[in-house]
Amino acid sequence: MSASPPPADVAPGTLQVPVHRGWIVASMVFFWPLAIPAVLAANRAARALGAGDGTTAEAEAHTARGLARVGVLVGAVTTALGLATYVTLAVLGVRYGPELLGLADAPTATAAPDSYRTAAAPVREAIKVEPLELETGDCFMAPDWDSEWAMIDVIPCSRAHDGLVIDVTEHLYDEFPGTTAIEDDVWYECWPRYEDYTGMPAASDSPVWTFQPDAEDWRAGGRTSVCFVEALYPVEGEFSAHPQVLAKGATS
Repeated sequence: MSASPPPADVAPGTLQVPVHRGWIVASMVFFWPLAIPAVLAANRAARALGAGDGTTAEAEAHTARGLARVGVLVGAVTTALGLATYVTLAVLGVRYGPELLGLADAPTATAAPDSYRTAAAPVREAIKVEPLELETGDCFMAPDWDSEWAMIDVIPCSRAHDGLVIDVTEHLYDEFPGTTAIEDDVWYECWPRYEDYTGMPAASDSPVWTFQPDAEDWRAGGRTSVCFVEALYPVEGEFSAHPQVLAKGATS
């Protein structure tokens, strides 16, 4: 017995070509971009089958199945990779997350100087600045008034200190206006700030002092004056918590 293909004039509807709808549905679930051309190929196969064109129907059905299978494969691989990545990140987060958060919260070397302008840990070493570079909130031990104050050791306010900067005045002149104008500016700002800080009226014998630039400092770029309080003896923390150290003394 020999087999032979159906004649070309077979009536429409008598041919049977599988459309592979299961693969197409799976492709829609896993990777829809390839499911769309698979559906279009299946539709073309159905139309060719209805028209009695078995060759075209078989070819389009084969295309639909191939696209659907590739879609399922791509989707499955992508899903597996995504799941593996998620699991890996979760494991790494549990293992190293606390350490990374600890590093993020740790102070950096560049931020350390700013900590001296708060109640920083007493173990920190002092930083040296020029008097006109002091900032509001700086704490320090006042040097001997009989010596030149070339540099100031700024220390954490949690350590014993007898100097505290309460205000910094910026001078906006283009040229050096003279010592009198500079002093007038800084004391105009310094007196009310002293009264706000201590709650006491300012007077000539109040323990408040200033640094201001002279002509040489001005040429070197110095444009600020510093207002500070000097306590009778060193204390830890804010002077306002120890009002006894702010008794009026030497004339400023």
